[in-house]
Amino acid sequence: MKRMMVRTTVAALAGALLVSGCASQATRIALQRPNIPTGQAFRIPDHHALHGAVTLDYISGMSQYSFWFAEANQSQFRPMLETALERSGLQARSPAAARYGLQIEFGDLRGSFFGADFDSRSRAIYRIVERRTGRVISEQSVDAGFMARYVGLVEEDAAAAYWLTLGVAAAGLTHYAGAEDQTKAWRQSYQATLWSTLFVPLDLVNPFNFVAGNDFFGQQRVPRPHVLNGDLSTEGYGARNGRVRGIQADKQMMRQSIAKFFIGLSSEQDIPMTVILPCAYNREIEDIKVDLTIRGIPYIGDNCRLERVEIIQ
Repeated sequence: MKRMMVRTTVAALAGALLVSGCASQATRIALQRPNIPTGQAFRIPDHHALHGAVTLDYISGMSQYSFWFAEANQSQFRPMLETALERSGLQARSPAAARYGLQIEFGDLRGSFFGADFDSRSRAIYRIVERRTGRVISEQSVDAGFMARYVGLVEEDAAAAYWLTLGVAAAGLTHYAGAEDQTKAWRQSYQATLWSTLFVPLDLVNPFNFVAGNDFFGQQRVPRPHVLNGDLSTEGYGARNGRVRGIQADKQMMRQSIAKFFIGLSSEQDIPMTVILPCAYNREIEDIKVDLTIRGIPYIGDNCRLERVEIIQ
């Protein structure tokens, strides 16, 4: 009996390890790669007419709230946009002090309802107008999209099944050894071990993993999806939970839309993007600083210091 229990446990554990192959090798590699550091940022010069002179006028084509499934809404979008306007130096101290208004018109806005991979898309017109005259200062069309991919079962699931099975198997053997009716005790121990091994992988078929949820008031805090290229990433891996993954797809799409707006504004207004340097005390970085200064491109960087290295003989 005990030998049969051991064989059953080993077979069940092997099965649990095999299901970890549901995630491809490419997926397992991608989940290990850290995000590439941001290399550029937009900051309006103090002498520019738009500096501290822009307020959000209106947003059209996007509802205030999301009522069904995953749907990007203004409750999510406005705080992200206002933070970006403030950091860029465009935000006016108050609407009354703003000479210019930012008008955003979404002509196409799509989210996902069901499935494994959730896709969020948008097309919007970003327009800056002089508030008194209505004169258009800047106008650009921005397309944005993000695919939040479903990871599936990974090695962590096999590890969870492994430890759960070992615990249940150990408890089952103890129960079997001290039971009066050993036939019944064996059957109970066998079934408990089998079901414990299947419990973790069965989370894959949880229907809530494939239904995109909504964020009605825009207050839901979800982790950023696993991406490689920051706000400009077009795809990445989201949470297993469908509600969280749907919100991740929408928020990442909106971040991309805002980032593209600032990149376009930089090109349109001939305002060079600020280069973010990784270190301030490095010969290579110092040469880059000289080149950027000659070209009239602003830069910022961290204050890295080269500490002395103690050599142990």
